[in-house]
Order: sequence, then structure tokens, then C-alpha cells
Amino acid sequence: MKKIILLLGFPVLSSILSGCQTENNSANQAEIINTVIQHKDVSPLILNSDIATISFSKAKNASPIVLEEAEKLEKLKQIISGAKKEKAIVNMANPNYYIEVIDTSNNKQHFHLWIGKEGQQSSLMNTDDTHTIYTVSEEMMDTVMELINVKWKREAIKT
Repeated sequence: MKKIILLLGFPVLSSILSGCQTENNSANQAEIINTVIQHKDVSPLILNSDIATISFSKAKNASPIVLEEAEKLEKLKQIISGAKKEKAIVNMANPNYYIEVIDTSNNKQHFHLWIGKEGQQSSLMNTDDTHTIYTVSEEMMDTVMELINVKWKREAIKT
């Protein structure tokens, strides 16, 4: 009789324990997936650490506006790094500005900038990841335009 109980009890006990283990693994996997999704959704637009210059040009081969002053570079770095990652399928027209960031080791990063109309956010895209856009508030975009000394009106910029 004890043998029958052991023979029947072992598979039942085993399945109960493995069920608990599977449930625990599923919970851990869900937690890991949620963490990855959360990090992906809030990941910042990362710039190289020691920036030497940031240049803005209206066309790829146009003469750029080059910034080298430490104070302006730091402010632009904060604005770009503070851009909010958006969930969307990206299909954008030509950008209003092409941005090139060069660090002190001469590494380059390239971005596209679309300026929003009055009351709208503007958009940034790292050219190494053309499937993701980042938004910049209207106020921050006004600061960018002041830093590069561009006299402009939002209504005049075609997006």
C-alpha cells in the first residue's frame, strides 16, 4: 500500500512543484520583459561625453552654424539628451536641420531635426536609428534657436 501511495504521490507532488516553478519562472520572465520595455520606452538620446563642436546646417552640403563655446555645448547636450523617446512608426520628410556632433576624439554623431509649428513639439532622430524619433518641447526648441542665433518664426518653417 505504501508503494502505491509513493508511486502515485511522487508524480502528483512533482507536477505540483514543477507547476509552482513554472509559475515563478513566468512571473520572473514577465518582470524582465516589463523592465526591458520600460527601459526602452524611456531611453534617452545619448550623446558622446566630451563634445567639441555641434553644427547645424539646413542642407547636407550647406555651410553650417558651428558652436564651440562650452556653455552652449552643455546646454544643447542637455536639451538633446532630455528629448523624449516616442513610440511610433517613423516616416518623416526631409529635416529642417542636419546636426553633426563631434567629440574631442573626433567621433561623429549625426541627427535630423524637424521643427514643430507654434504650439507643437519638435522631433529629433539619430541617423544611426532611423526607426526612432525623440521629441523636444516648444520651449526647449526656442532655446536651441537662440543658441544658434537663428532669427525665425515657427509659421515660416515647413515641416
